[in-house]
Amino acid sequence: MTEQEFTELVREVAHEEAPRLFAIVEEHGEREGVRVAGYGVEFEDRAEVSAVEGGFHLSSQSAESARTVFEISSRSAGTRRAHLVWLG
Repeated sequence: MTEQEFTELVREVAHEEAPRLFAIVEEHGEREGVRVAGYGVEFEDRAEVSAVEGGFHLSSQSAESARTVFEISSRSAGTRRAHLVWLG
């Protein structure tokens, strides 16, 4: 394998195995407003999310599981739903 072929292989593997970026967006009221609650990275075996405010960090099985946790924990603050938004 040439150096150029190897470099291409390295890039290909890095792109194929790259984690997916996402945001968790909270919906307030009946479509009255939204705010980004956190940003995360989903790997093959887990998701890591950091809240925008308060320094909260969550590790979960998936991005969808993280969305559920954010939705349940923010209901007392008037959040109606939490949406999972894939980025990039």
